Amino acid sequence: MSVVRGRMRATGAWHDQTMDVLVMGATANVGGALVELLRAREVRVYAISREARAWRDGVEGVVGDANDPASLAGAAAGMDGAFLMSGYAAEAQLLADLGAGHAALLSSSSVPLADSGNAMAAYHRDSEEAVKASGAAWTIVRPCSMQSNVTRWKDQLDAGEVIRAPFGDVAVAMTDPADVAAVLATALTEPGHAGETYRVSGPEALTPADQVAIVAEVLGRKLRFEAVPDDEARATLPGQVGQAYADAQFDIFRDHPQYESEIHPTVEQVLGRPPGRLRGWVERNRARLL
Repeated sequence: MSVVRGRMRATGAWHDQTMDVLVMGATANVGGALVELLRAREVRVYAISREARAWRDGVEGVVGDANDPASLAGAAAGMDGAFLMSGYAAEAQLLADLGAGHAALLSSSSVPLADSGNAMAAYHRDSEEAVKASGAAWTIVRPCSMQSNVTRWKDQLDAGEVIRAPFGDVAVAMTDPADVAAVLATALTEPGHAGETYRVSGPEALTPADQVAIVAEVLGRKLRFEAVPDDEARATLPGQVGQAYADAQFDIFRDHPQYESEIHPTVEQVLGRPPGRLRGWVERNRARLL
């Protein structure tokens, strides 16, 4: 682990005390956006990544693996806040080191299904319970699937004009990762968000065919969506994600689609602006799909 000590401290956006925040997954969709938003608020950021890399001014690197608690021992010590993602082995270590700081957890909309045996929901639920029991102030964000998930089609986009995906009839209120990051940044740097669980969605529920149509228009391509039949998905998903998570996806998208389809006003309530649409995300990230 590489943690910079003797750090400079920056002034928080809403108060005069200084703030240091640790960010897990700092190169990922939500974590990367959160780093930028916290710096815009003059928060000193400590960014976790598996390998050393150059960071922008005001960001110090923390080299460690969230699945290896020993590599992050002490990383959260002395921090005013930490952004955590559910299900990682270093969670307990980071929460213990954070103490009474503010833990902001990225969870999932599917958490209510945990008690019925959904494996995906269960690990998110377990992380929520750990955060609540840690003694830290906490805020939990439960988004629908991310708009950045359309990048999972990159190989199909490279191969041709047909995009195949399961659950073709299920509309998803896809969430812009930047909106999730903005809710997290607000929770970590402004008063009034401790003890809150925020259910976050995008402004529109889109079927996979709707999503493909938007990608096609932005990229200027004639793409066609083809739904993967349920029997084919049941046969192939276990090889991709394991049986437990394949069953969890069927539980969510076939038996309880409301956890992905319902539109919530949370982004506008917390941020004072409407949530971003999928088209906007694709336009900003067009290069990732080329």
